[in-house]
Amino acid sequence: MLALQFLEKNLAKQKTWSSPFHSVTNDALTDSPSNLRREFKNNYDFVSKGDTAFFLETGGSETLNIRQACAVESLALHNPNVTAYVLFSQERVNSSSTTLRTLTENYENIRVIGINMDDYMSGSALEHWYKYTDWRNGSYHVAHFSDGLRLLTLSRYGGYYFDLDIIHVRPVTYYRNFIATEDGNTASNGAIHADFGHPVMQMAINDFPANYRADAWTHNGPALLGRVLTKWCGVDSLPEMNYLKCRGFSVLPKASFYPIPYPRWREFFNQRAPNDTMKPDWLTTEVIGVHVWNKMSYGEPVFRNSTQYYTQLASFHCPATFSIAPDAF
Repeated sequence: MLALQFLEKNLAKQKTWSSPFHSVTNDALTDSPSNLRREFKNNYDFVSKGDTAFFLETGGSETLNIRQACAVESLALHNPNVTAYVLFSQERVNSSSTTLRTLTENYENIRVIGINMDDYMSGSALEHWYKYTDWRNGSYHVAHFSDGLRLLTLSRYGGYYFDLDIIHVRPVTYYRNFIATEDGNTASNGAIHADFGHPVMQMAINDFPANYRADAWTHNGPALLGRVLTKWCGVDSLPEMNYLKCRGFSVLPKASFYPIPYPRWREFFNQRAPNDTMKPDWLTTEVIGVHVWNKMSYGEPVFRNSTQYYTQLASFHCPATFSIAPDAF
């Protein structure tokens, strides 16, 4: 119950509601019995000791795979003062799985939490959309669910959000109130920070149900952030956005999290010559994290004893996870 207690003691004010959170234990498989439900204080103002970062598992899995665990570990490794929350979109979480156990046993700043989604949505701008519309029938419903959930989480608590296919290579806490671009011309929603109560996140969470489209993959995610920032910054296109025009909100350059564009994603997995130990030229000091394009690359194997760039990144930036990885993952 440590994660739940941590949440409780860091919530600042006194409005009570039924807790949507269920923190994992050391049991093999937890199923959140009703007697573990607790009240905690919440006025949607989440305050922690230090910064918080959120990862979301919304595909129905009860654990993380090796690559997802690597993403979480790399954030925790490079940002020891950031508490990383891995939120599962159901209460049932396999806390004794090898990956989750490795993360929580090696890093005090990682919390794994299962969510009662009906409770989590209650009272939010997404409640009607989630409970009473047919969004689940859309072709992109899993992606859109994730799009909405990250906006709700950041609008409610503030903090960082990161996709589970970003390997972090240096601290991120120098950067606040940002999104990133993957190509210089369009917004991305794979790496976000917003302080608690930031107007950009409030605008975003209101736009989601108001302009929801089930038939357009990016409309409710990256394109939504583009629409919101166009209004907030008072400009017509993303290249015109800067810190001053956007009143303290930033669009980080593509090198920050997308140093390799998606048409070149195979570069992470290509075998190089055995004597090729050179650092890749795209891994510059501008890079905060490396997005490895899981949507395209999930079926491409990574070999532990290889010269693949992914192997090089994982062995250095998520060493505990890499130590438990099979020969191919």
